[in-house]
Amino acid sequence: MIRERIIYWLVGTAAAFGGVFMVRVLSHNLPDNGRIMITLLGYSLAFLGLFIITLGTKRKG
Repeated sequence: MIRERIIYWLVGTAAAFGGVFMVRVLSHNLPDNGRIMITLLGYSLAFLGLFIITLGTKRKG
């Protein structure tokens, strides 16, 4: 059970940081068309990562 929670936290944190990296770093080096797409994907990935972290904090039982 604890191992499962740790996996949720690690995957969620990696996804959230990956999304933030996409928005803050990658999107600034692209032209406008690519910037909008990468920004939307980055925000989506960041929110998905936060959602995955919440799954790791749910109480079982």
